[in-house]
Order: sequence, then C-alpha cells, then structure tokens
Amino acid sequence: MLTLLIVLTGLMAGIYFAFSVVIMKALRKLPPLQAAQAMNKINDVIVNTAFLPIFFGSTLWYAGLIVWSFADWQRGSSALVISAAVIYIIGMFVVTAFGNVPLNNKLKECADSDSRLVACWNEYQQSWTRLNHLRTLSCMAACGVLTIAQAPV
Repeated sequence: MLTLLIVLTGLMAGIYFAFSVVIMKALRKLPPLQAAQAMNKINDVIVNTAFLPIFFGSTLWYAGLIVWSFADWQRGSSALVISAAVIYIIGMFVVTAFGNVPLNNKLKECADSDSRLVACWNEYQQSWTRLNHLRTLSCMAACGVLTIAQAPV
C-alpha cells in the first residue's frame, strides 16, 4: 500500500515541479494582465480535476500513517514513515492551505479591475512561486524518505 502513496506523492511533486519550471516561467513571458487571467483560469480548472482528491486523499493517508506508525512501531521504518508524513503534511498541505490558496483567492478577488489585477499579479507571482518551490521540494523529499522506509532491511 505504501507503493501507491509513493506514486501519489510523486504525482503531486510532478504537478508542482511543472508549475515551478514551466508554467510560471511561461506566464512571466506574457503581459501581466494575460498572465494573471491565465493563472485565475488555471486555479478555476485545477479544483475540478483529479488534483483535489489526490491532494486531500494523500494528506489524510499520511496523517493516518503517523497514527499507524506510533500504534505499530517498527524499528527502523516507523520513524522514516513519520518523517515523510510530517514533511508532506507541513511542506505540501500546510503551505498550500495557508500560503498558495490565500494568494490564489486574492488574485481572484483582484479580477474585478484590470489595473488591480496587474498590481496583484506583480506581488502574487513571486510569492506564489517561492511557496510552490517549497511544495515541490517537500513532495520530493517525502517521496524519497517513504521509499527508503519501504525498502527491505
């Protein structure tokens, strides 16, 4: 079962990686108004895809693994599983919920005026991208640690 969670974690890392190395760079090449409008559209679309079930499902799965690991402590692997879970929950879920999502909401609120949207975009894209890099690295680290935890001793 951990293999599926490793795959889901890798998927999340891949999504965030694509934003960090392709999507945000491409948006920066557009005029700010178009970039902000495109990002608002991306944010509208992503919540109606497989992203949200994987986002919430993997987070809940990691939370359950923390409880399970404490309840059925396995010397050598439980500490690694808990470490992966903490990295993922804080670095992916908490950063998204309290960093990226509020920025997304603010960008959406600015859409009522083109000049306001451009001003919001100029603040948004740098902060959002920095937080996204953190999510990417957290997912990659959690994936690696969970893979090591699953490896036979």
